[in-house]
Amino acid sequence: MVINNADFGNAEHESFDAAAQQLHALINELQDIVMNIRMIPVSTLFQKMRRLVRDMSKKFGKDIELDLIGEETEVDKNVIDYLSDPLLHIIRNSVDHGVEDAQTRVALGKPPRGKIVLEARTTGSDVIVTVSDDGKGLQRDTILKKALEKGLISKIDPDMPDKEVFNLIFLPGFSTKEEVTEYSGRGVGMDVVRKNIGQIGGSITLESEEGKGTTHIIRIPLTLTIVNGMKFSVGDINFIVPTVSVHSVVQPDLENIFSDSQGNEMIMLQGECYSMIRLSQVCGVENAVTELNDGMVMHIAAEGRSFCIFFDRLDGEYQVVVKSLPAYLQQCSTRLDGVGGCAILGDGSINLIVDVNGL
Repeated sequence: MVINNADFGNAEHESFDAAAQQLHALINELQDIVMNIRMIPVSTLFQKMRRLVRDMSKKFGKDIELDLIGEETEVDKNVIDYLSDPLLHIIRNSVDHGVEDAQTRVALGKPPRGKIVLEARTTGSDVIVTVSDDGKGLQRDTILKKALEKGLISKIDPDMPDKEVFNLIFLPGFSTKEEVTEYSGRGVGMDVVRKNIGQIGGSITLESEEGKGTTHIIRIPLTLTIVNGMKFSVGDINFIVPTVSVHSVVQPDLENIFSDSQGNEMIMLQGECYSMIRLSQVCGVENAVTELNDGMVMHIAAEGRSFCIFFDRLDGEYQVVVKSLPAYLQQCSTRLDGVGGCAILGDGSINLIVDVNGL
């Protein structure tokens, strides 16, 4: 019997491809099984909020009902850990700052019993958690006045959109609470809430109408463990940014690079202007590319804002297991505000996960 060497080689190649595809399918199945084991309902966390509202209502002499919706919604158990403190802070604010006492509510034509609704629902690969109350809402004049007193704004702009005014409460040091109580006014503000949510790749936005109430909208990933990301390098440091936040990657055209009135670098892409961030400056990376025509630009779209990152080299797309930063790195917060974790690839290299909401 005579066997053609070329045919034999092709058969081996096809057999290898088939085995590789089968192995890949088995790995994906195992990954799904492991991920399902990690998923737990939010009911335990939501019940903690019920106890908090009950205790605070009694403490402040208010009549407040808490409605829980979507308690069966499941998320990664690590997400629950990160979500607990932000939710506690938001619920405290709603009871303490938002919902009025029964006498005031009746005078305003509202039902004597206030209501807070805590809801969770799944949308694609994310979970949306909302906290809504029917209280007095955010008062833009009070927010602007306090921001001016704290030096967070230089002047009060009556034409500032409500969304921008509400975002002022997320700035460090902002608080409208004058006195310290058991539950609030201790200097831990909404800036910490946003930072904690951002550490898990989430975001928080506000909707409010004065006299009618406030809604906090939190968007978080279903799982923290595995992320699809684009790997790129800045100097000797490797970074990974979640693919879901990447709009495009381009070679910068020097004709489209300019500076604004404050000297910040800007770039024009498809007729729109975006600020450009150099991670080499944000994270203090040495030996990074500085000439624009030697690097690349990644257009990021996240949390209602768009900007661009300038980097040295694009290394491809990877699926990575996200780990928290070691304690000694977390202490370097001044250099790692835009970093939300790390991942170790198969070659042993350490890659920093970019927190796009922290940039």
